[in-house]
Amino acid sequence: MTPTRPPRPTPLRALLVVGLPALAACAALILTGVLDPLHAALLVVVAATAVALWRRLDDGDEAPWPDVIQDRREGARNDVSELGWATFTRSGAVGDRVLRRVRDLAAARLAERGVDLAAPGGPDAAAQLLGTDVVDGLVARRAVSRVEVHRWLDAIDTIGAVDTVPTTTAPATAPSPSPSPDRPAGRPPR
Repeated sequence: MTPTRPPRPTPLRALLVVGLPALAACAALILTGVLDPLHAALLVVVAATAVALWRRLDDGDEAPWPDVIQDRREGARNDVSELGWATFTRSGAVGDRVLRRVRDLAAARLAERGVDLAAPGGPDAAAQLLGTDVVDGLVARRAVSRVEVHRWLDAIDTIGAVDTVPTTTAPATAPSPSPSPDRPAGRPPR
């Protein structure tokens, strides 16, 4: 149900409601000697005009704000913003949410290589790929510094993702570069 507005007063009624108090104010200003008749009349006319315009202006219908689309995609701007705010705790240590994401990333990269940190021999196999200090940090549940997480990410990047697309070889018709004195055979050009 839409709210109903009160009916607008007729122009004569609006003139009387605004004009009579304005005339009374004009007479009071002249009789008390505050203003001379000309300035009192001008002040009242300006005030009456302002009030009349104020009453005549339509408030209009307030347009509602459109609903914000909450499209939750992985890696969307919301995730980046939330991770930015969740990166560090008040003490300066890396937050639990970021640690969980880094540990999930490490587990996914290790799983691509056939290594499971939860398996009995998993930490030893992971230590060969990442290093013992990184694996100890990934397995331990303690406060971690920014430098330590940076070192973990570097180690995870070194093992990289397993290629799922086979690499193609160069076509047989491609000319091989000829050796020169500054470039021995088998080396790519600089």
